[in-house]
Amino acid sequence: MMHIKLYNCKLKDLDGIYNLSHTLAQYFPQPDQFVTGIHELLMNAIEHGNLGIGFEAKTKLLRQGKWKDEIARRLALPEYASKMVEITLANGDEECRLTIADQGTGFPWKNFLSRPSTSKLPNGRGLLIAFNSKFDRIMFNSAGNEVTCVAQHCRWHSKELLICGAAVAAARA
Repeated sequence: MMHIKLYNCKLKDLDGIYNLSHTLAQYFPQPDQFVTGIHELLMNAIEHGNLGIGFEAKTKLLRQGKWKDEIARRLALPEYASKMVEITLANGDEECRLTIADQGTGFPWKNFLSRPSTSKLPNGRGLLIAFNSKFDRIMFNSAGNEVTCVAQHCRWHSKELLICGAAVAAARA
């Protein structure tokens, strides 16, 4: 497999995540079947990984209408300000891989896969959404601070790297 590092970024705001998830989804077959899963995984990397906002804390913040304020507050704190989410998009002959790694301590992801639906809560469905997207496989590292999503039949080739880099740079701006 040819391994191409596409993007290493410091994700700071929700608009940036929205734009980046849409840009990354364009490299997968049927992008609309991947974009929401990518978005959820990027959000999790920032809010739960790098910013350390746990499930219960997020539930409380959402109910109080203070979630966005808490994101902004934590992003301004020195202990969180330099944390990065690294995104790697790689392609090969048969598949492409999107890896999202945060600098948090990780989480017990296996426990979340066996949890009952939290449909009555304002949060708690991100991983379920990602697993219900069209990725062929989604794998976490043992710590739970890196996720790799695999899909067959990507829509790009090595000749498109310059275009691809420009598209991601535009999403970041």
